[in-house]
Amino acid sequence: MSSQIIFLFILIFIQHSRIHCIKPLRRIREDYCENYFGAFGESRSCSIADNIVITEDYQMSLSTLNGFSNLKINWTSPVFYRWNIYKICNETDYKIDALFVDGIQSAGDMRIRPGAHYLGLLGIRKMHYYDIFLPSLLIAEADVHYANGPQNLTFKYENDSPHNSMVINNYIRKTMNNTKKIQIYNRKSFKKPTLTMEENVFQGKYNMSTVEFTRLNVNGLTAKAFENLTSLSRLNFDNVALEDLSFFRSSTLQESLKYCIMNVENVVDLKIFDKFTNLETIEVNRYKSFENLTAFICEPSESYCQFTFGINKVACPLKCICKYDRVNSRFKINCSWTNRTTIPSLPVPKKGHSLLDFSDNQLAELPYNSLEGYKNIQSLDVSYNQLTSLSVSQLPESLYSLDISHNNITTLSPQVVEYLHSVKTFNQFGNKWIIYCDEYYLQDFFWHKAKLLRIKTSEFDDLMKYAQVKINASFLRKSFVKNIDYIDRYLEANEDEMIRAFDSSHKYLKTMELLNQVISHFSAEYDQIILHHLDARCPYRCSCCIERQTSELIINCRNSTLDFYPRLPRSIPYNTTLYLDANEISKLTYPKYILQKLHMSQNLLSELRLYLLTENITYLDVRNNRLKYLDDDVVAFLENRENITKIELSGNPWECNCSKKTFLSYLRKHEPMEYETVLRRVNITQDKCPIDCFCCVATCKSKSLTLRIDCSGKDLREIPPLPTLSLGQTTLIFKRNNLEKWPSSLLPGYSNVTRLYLAHNRLSAIDHLPEKLIHLDISHNNFTALDDRVRRFLQKRMNSSQMKLSLFGNPWTCSCEEKDFLVFVKAHAKNIANASAVQCSGTGRSLIEIELADICPSVLIYFTSLAVSLLILGLFLNVFICFRRPILIWFYEHEVCLSLVARRELDEEKKYDAFLAFTHKDEELVEEFVDRLENGKHKFRLCFYLRDWLVGECIPDCINQSVQGSRRIIILMTKNFLQSTWGRLEFRLALHATSKDRCKRLIVVLYPDVENFEDLDSELKAYMVLNTYLERNHSNFWNKLMYSMPHDLHSKRSRSDAETEV
Repeated sequence: MSSQIIFLFILIFIQHSRIHCIKPLRRIREDYCENYFGAFGESRSCSIADNIVITEDYQMSLSTLNGFSNLKINWTSPVFYRWNIYKICNETDYKIDALFVDGIQSAGDMRIRPGAHYLGLLGIRKMHYYDIFLPSLLIAEADVHYANGPQNLTFKYENDSPHNSMVINNYIRKTMNNTKKIQIYNRKSFKKPTLTMEENVFQGKYNMSTVEFTRLNVNGLTAKAFENLTSLSRLNFDNVALEDLSFFRSSTLQESLKYCIMNVENVVDLKIFDKFTNLETIEVNRYKSFENLTAFICEPSESYCQFTFGINKVACPLKCICKYDRVNSRFKINCSWTNRTTIPSLPVPKKGHSLLDFSDNQLAELPYNSLEGYKNIQSLDVSYNQLTSLSVSQLPESLYSLDISHNNITTLSPQVVEYLHSVKTFNQFGNKWIIYCDEYYLQDFFWHKAKLLRIKTSEFDDLMKYAQVKINASFLRKSFVKNIDYIDRYLEANEDEMIRAFDSSHKYLKTMELLNQVISHFSAEYDQIILHHLDARCPYRCSCCIERQTSELIINCRNSTLDFYPRLPRSIPYNTTLYLDANEISKLTYPKYILQKLHMSQNLLSELRLYLLTENITYLDVRNNRLKYLDDDVVAFLENRENITKIELSGNPWECNCSKKTFLSYLRKHEPMEYETVLRRVNITQDKCPIDCFCCVATCKSKSLTLRIDCSGKDLREIPPLPTLSLGQTTLIFKRNNLEKWPSSLLPGYSNVTRLYLAHNRLSAIDHLPEKLIHLDISHNNFTALDDRVRRFLQKRMNSSQMKLSLFGNPWTCSCEEKDFLVFVKAHAKNIANASAVQCSGTGRSLIEIELADICPSVLIYFTSLAVSLLILGLFLNVFICFRRPILIWFYEHEVCLSLVARRELDEEKKYDAFLAFTHKDEELVEEFVDRLENGKHKFRLCFYLRDWLVGECIPDCINQSVQGSRRIIILMTKNFLQSTWGRLEFRLALHATSKDRCKRLIVVLYPDVENFEDLDSELKAYMVLNTYLERNHSNFWNKLMYSMPHDLHSKRSRSDAETEV
């Protein structure tokens, strides 16, 4: 059974192949005349040459031009005797493009036959065109098959002849019944020839769909003539005189006719079409209306047709305009700007797509699709209304266009989204969408909708000119087409279809990125998808949604091959997270936005600037980029937000460079594993970086790396195990710690140390130094000397590697026993940092300034020194004798050798240490004496009249009592004092008291304004001339005055005891 089925399939395939392998005829068979002679004998004439056959009845020629084969038969004999045309090819599977028959002079000639008859004679299977030329008529057939006849039949009047009607009627009858279209028209417009149609002319033409009459006077059409035309759907009378319309009563015509052109001279009463149940369109120039007509009424040359009644018996709604666009086959119900709150019942047209324009109204809710005529709507425009939601039950059954622009809709249900997948055009601009992150169906819907690029028609040309310069992709223009529903609004292209024009998807994505930037630059996008939380569109190639629980805005641009930072709206919410992972972004160039979380892992970032970080950022992910370091201001920003902002840094090629110490310290603190990875990257082996230390690779001009281990200021008492470089040097910085013992040579990593900084510790001895040491800093420790072993090592290193040494700040011993150390310092001063600051303990002298003889003198030098010392001592005694008073003053001032300056006072029991004598005009001078003598270091007690004299007492008695009760009398001798009577009295009493007590109690302080003593009495004047006094403007005045005051040992001891008790 299966083999039979296979055999049958093969037979069908062979037959199908034969049908579709008809060859074009190129030559007339060469033995054509032999066949011709075989039928008529040699008495007839026939010749063939160059595809031309000539007989006594006809001339037949085959021409091939540009691949087309045309056969022409020209009858030369005016009288037809018999058919003497024979097959012109050996096989039957040939075709020709056109056959032209000419030379027939009589309307009753038998040679006027359909093309199928000639094909049968010639042995040709089919032809595209067949034309037969008559004196007054041209008959043309199209798509002619030898067995089925033509598809289309056309009669063209060349001249008006009474025989034309007969020829046409007879020819139609002879034509096979598969013909679908007959056209009869007059080429000349100035006169309408009469065409009389016979009653049975269309008999058997069941496949006929179109009959057209043009510029004719048509008679003879009856209802019976259309009885067999059960497939006739189009009947045209264009510029025709048609008196009798009774043929429209044909029941067959009433059932089959769909389109009728009635461009006739008389007025047409449209009531004749009342029973035409399938009639859709009537084109008529003059007519009488009929209110129950469901067909569209069109005027010639007008694209819009009038509408009367729907097939559902509903007329056009009140205030609305209903018209049929026959060019695009659309029925539009325009109810815009009618201030309606509900959609009324709608008419259902006989044909065409139904469009409802209900824009700019007060519609708050769509009707259910059970509303009359509503479910039949195929294009719905409800823009600029007050809709808040959509439901599948409120949408027509088969929409291909939906416009909900400028409403208050914020979300779509899964059912509506599923419904919209079948809607070809969906416009939604003006609604602000709220898309939650768990609504995957809605995210996917808007993601694919965003791929449909729509550019405003008004901006398209300018945008493309700019894009041509920016992108150099002229083929983009060809990708955009006009939307037939919104031809004047925008052009559109689908990104998924445009990708086929590119060599690679990467090239396509880059071009589309630039194109979208240009569209944004021109604000040329039509029907943007606006998000509620952004008040703008989602960035290109990104998806946006809201976390339902936290109301956090998520902008997801992951894995989008973006090489630029997306353009974000400035109205971005505070709590926004931007995902840019797995892209190709190398630089953040746009101004900072108010982002809370930024995910930038797996990109090409090589820098991160401070101005790109926002104050409210709480999470930053820059893992797996090309960052080598972070600037200090960025680190400071992150440090200040340590408990606020979390940053992910791993996977970057961080440089272990000591110039970026601030960042590396931050990295170690926050991501220690990443820090260890950085160390491993530069081949640091053995142990990890000590916990209390900081490790990095120092930048240097040499090819070898230098590992820097900084443990400064950590209060450490010993050096921990050290990491090492597989190839390179190590610098150990251990300043400002509490080391007391030199590090052991067995310490891991110690042998690789080339620079050792141990300043500001408590070290006093060096145990073992690394062999490769080139710099040693032991300043500010407790070293007093360096032993021979250390000096020899240092000297060797200084000679071989120009080693540098820091020694200052230590209590070095400068003695003859350590003379070798002195020699070492002086010999290598150029290798010792700040060598002049290396000083002896106690003396503070710089070691490089000390000579060996200074610390190791000879015997001659010893005796010479002794002699010089004795000489100096004798000289000192002479000077002391000569300058005893100034020296004693200095001793007293500095409380040195007080036993030398102490003296026994005869008036130790007196109440006051000194009486201060002055005139009332010099009261302002008293304050400094009180401050220095009473409140100073020695605490003397003064007496002066302003404080210690009782009111009402006799002044001479007071002066006498004060002089007698004071151990010293201090005279403030000013010009005012010399002119004062009381002043001279005080001076005289003091002078007498001094003479009486036989001790020098009088201290005269001479002020600069006193030029001479002429105003004094002879006694006082003599005292001033013969005795010394203190000059107030002397630089050592106060020291001399203090020394002149009482200062015996007992008094000093008593005061000290008193101070101790206090």
